[in-house]
Amino acid sequence: MNPIYISRYTLKSAQVLNSKSGRREHDGALIRVGDGYGCIHPWPELGDAPLDSQLERVAFGGSTPLVDAALECAEIDGAARVAGISLYDREIPPSHWLVLSGNEPEEAKAQGFQMAKIKCSADLELVRQTMRRWIDAGFRLNLDFNESLPPGSFLTFWESLEPSDREFINMVEDPEEWTEEGWVDLREAKVPLAVDRDLVSRYRLGDIYVLKPAYLTEFPNYQSRFAVTSYMDHAVGQMFAGMVASHHAKDEKLISCGLLTHRCFEKDAFFEQIQTDGPRLLPVEGTGLGFDDLLEALPWKRIN
Repeated sequence: MNPIYISRYTLKSAQVLNSKSGRREHDGALIRVGDGYGCIHPWPELGDAPLDSQLERVAFGGSTPLVDAALECAEIDGAARVAGISLYDREIPPSHWLVLSGNEPEEAKAQGFQMAKIKCSADLELVRQTMRRWIDAGFRLNLDFNESLPPGSFLTFWESLEPSDREFINMVEDPEEWTEEGWVDLREAKVPLAVDRDLVSRYRLGDIYVLKPAYLTEFPNYQSRFAVTSYMDHAVGQMFAGMVASHHAKDEKLISCGLLTHRCFEKDAFFEQIQTDGPRLLPVEGTGLGFDDLLEALPWKRIN
């Protein structure tokens, strides 16, 4: 077994990034296994084990979804680096615009975006006002509540919307705290439910599956629509999500991508290398996932 090395990092965001987190500093770690690299970036607020627990699993051969995905990323990346090739052999599909505080639809429209994602909270009046601005500008919407509403609350909100406004909503991710009965009611109301974890408990045929390669690199072979997003993580993780999305670009069931999460964070040397063409993430130069010189120059610590 190859030795495993880690390099810790802290990303800084200008604002809180979801309804369950008040943090603006976000810790993670890059891993190096042989010639390949991966990223472990937990969100404990959303149910992930804390970073130190994740790294203990790495050191002692344990498993979590984030650890397993990072090791798979490192294996894929390492094979490409040994072969001296880039992993970006296909065009990365376009992404939605992630709405941050202070963003206006005109800014996104000028860059060619047609879809926007709104991170929603329990302040439903604010959600309604934000939706209004983006719908009036002609955007289709992805809504993500991170289960910030109690059971039954989203259905009341959904039924209060004008039918014409509902037509602009592409999907609703984790609209309220999960209960079997509550989510059955949402399906019966034709809410376009999107599920990104606890698949066995939550997913039902017809739901939208949100594939996050940092968490799970493959999705079950359901004949349903799906989205591919990054995990609001390090640039290495973001580009791995982009590479995975590129392999699904021609699948008619792919309805959305959320790959431009570098906008959430203050720039660092890695984010500086990420480039976009409007809503489309562009390849990073180098072998594998790129960032060759930056990765080589990091301080690495063996943990096994």
